[in-house]
Amino acid sequence: MDFEVSTHLSPEDVIQKAEEFYREHTGLAIQERDANRLEYSGAIGIAKIKAYREHGHTTVHVETDRGVGFDVTDVTLRFLYTIPHV
Repeated sequence: MDFEVSTHLSPEDVIQKAEEFYREHTGLAIQERDANRLEYSGAIGIAKIKAYREHGHTTVHVETDRGVGFDVTDVTLRFLYTIPHV
């Protein structure tokens, strides 16, 4: 599933918040990380998080490999609700 939100946070702040949230709320392991991107995988699924500046705000795009159910998609939706939206 794909999700996208806009925020006034910087891409770096979004990635930092994602890293803290997923560490606290999942057993997922980081597979890849750079300044604007994180990729997680584990027993509950895969999540790919990208954050980039666009039109004066940060766009956060997240892709998961599962539908809604108690898995990575639910955790990802909870994470997105923690980000202040534009």
